[in-house]
Amino acid sequence: MQATVNYPQSNWISKIAWFSIGPLTGAIILATILLLTSSSYSQKHANKVFTGVFVAGHDLSGMSLDEATAEIDGLGLTESTTVTLVDPGTGQEWVWTHSQLGMYIDTSETAGLAFTTGRDGTSTEMALDRFNAWYYGVDILPIYQLDESVLFDQIQLVASEINQIPQNAEIITTQSQPTIIDSRLGRLLDGPDTYERIMQAVTSMQSARIELLVHETLPEILDASQASADLNAIISSPIEFYLQNPVDSQDLVRLSLSTKQLRDWIRIQLVEGESGNSEYEVFVDEVALRGWLQDLAPTIERPPESARFYFDDPTQELVLVESHINGRELDVETTISRFKSQIATGSRSIPVAVNEIIPTVNADATAVELGITELVDERTTYFYGSTNNRKHNIARAASNFYGLVVAPGEEFSFNRYLGDISEEEGYETGLIILGGQTIEGVGGGVCQVSTTLFQTVFWAGLDIGQRLEHGYRVGYYDDGEGPGMDATVYNGDEVQVDFTFKNNTEHHLLIENYYNQQDESLTFKIYSTDVGRVVEKSEPDFRNVQEPPEDRWIPNNELDAFEIKQVEFAAEGAEVFIERVVYNQFGDVRDKDSLVSNYIPWGNVYEYGSGLDPNNLPYNWKDLIIEEE
Repeated sequence: MQATVNYPQSNWISKIAWFSIGPLTGAIILATILLLTSSSYSQKHANKVFTGVFVAGHDLSGMSLDEATAEIDGLGLTESTTVTLVDPGTGQEWVWTHSQLGMYIDTSETAGLAFTTGRDGTSTEMALDRFNAWYYGVDILPIYQLDESVLFDQIQLVASEINQIPQNAEIITTQSQPTIIDSRLGRLLDGPDTYERIMQAVTSMQSARIELLVHETLPEILDASQASADLNAIISSPIEFYLQNPVDSQDLVRLSLSTKQLRDWIRIQLVEGESGNSEYEVFVDEVALRGWLQDLAPTIERPPESARFYFDDPTQELVLVESHINGRELDVETTISRFKSQIATGSRSIPVAVNEIIPTVNADATAVELGITELVDERTTYFYGSTNNRKHNIARAASNFYGLVVAPGEEFSFNRYLGDISEEEGYETGLIILGGQTIEGVGGGVCQVSTTLFQTVFWAGLDIGQRLEHGYRVGYYDDGEGPGMDATVYNGDEVQVDFTFKNNTEHHLLIENYYNQQDESLTFKIYSTDVGRVVEKSEPDFRNVQEPPEDRWIPNNELDAFEIKQVEFAAEGAEVFIERVVYNQFGDVRDKDSLVSNYIPWGNVYEYGSGLDPNNLPYNWKDLIIEEE
């Protein structure tokens, strides 16, 4: 039989308690030790930074708050780190410490943070923080502050040295030689990007090298070299204009456009180039050039000269006497076009462009086309007793008017066709009336021509323009149409006396004249289309008649002793009025005009040789008068 022993339950508990006394006691002892150690550690670091607390790698263990603050302040953390900014375009650098960029450490706050490490939180958290600091070490990041106004100022400083507006290439024309200013890129610092990248550097308290972001802008005009070359070519030397087909000596004179004028007329404008970029175009001011050419146009222009004819009565056709000469006028626009195409080249001579003017009365004109179909009027004057020189001059002057054609509405000028009265033009010396007296001069007798043409125009019923009577009555003209029907002319450099009339018909007029040496007469004829005009002339009305003065005697050593030469002939002075009435083909009065001639009284003038006494003349003195040759 097996026996069973039962132990009471209290013994079991007692056994457990017995075995727990050891560990428990050890735990109590350990806790007591830790408590004593912690208390001792805390007492040791009373008002001091716990061991193992660092700021930015610098040990602050055992320092008081003030000592830690001073230590951090003396580290110069913002002075030892730098940010280097680099301009990628120029390589220029700006090196600044973090403090120069507005970064500084809040030493009080940072020291306070170090001091409170192991002193914040629950007992367990504080014990754990102290242990970690003692065993591992705790490195606290400094508390930084940033003055952004300083940072912005520094960025603005960099921008002021980098930023530049784009500069176009330019041409300066104020000097004698043009100067080129090269183009320049526009540059602009990207401020926001610069700010962000600096902030990354300073907030990490690391030195950094930053390549700046700079935006570049191309100028509108990159290059002006071609325009400068064109400009230099334009003003390199004067431009000369010449006529390709000169007709007289004046045409051989070249018209020069000086370099100063060219420089004053230079204009520069922007145009779009082939690549799409803008470029300079150099050109000469066309308005100025046109004005210059228009001012020169009168020296280029030549009026056309009509052909000359005579009317063949049997055939009633025109017979060519002298062919026409084309006129010309300056073609300004074509000349400008030539100038523009040639100005930038090496050729400095430009042919002037002209337009030919073919006269209506040209060599191919016919009588029917011009309306010259019949004789309208003819008149004759006589020059009995004229000297040989006077007769020569009459014939010479009359030749200038043979075969002239006057267009409808045209005003005819006698002096225009008379030309220069000089010995070089074939005239001889004779007596002329000038300044109220008869004197020796070249061309005596020309007024016989103007008077004869005037009388023909008068009876043709044409409009009379300028007409001036002689200073005194002349027998050559009184013997024909009578007093008041003369017309004097003078074609001098300073004095001009002209005879003019207007062709007031719808048809051309042909003027012919015939010098008859045997009859000592001059005849003018006007051919046209008879429009049925009838002309009536009143008898001359004499008013304020004045007797001639006494004879005058003037010694002349060139005469023989008893020779006498009469150089002036007596004539009464008077105002002579003549009225002309022109009727049209219907018998109605078309024109009515009056001619007034003022003649001064004129006495006989005699020149005598040394053997005569004017106060005691022989009874036959008139037989001693010699005639002019």
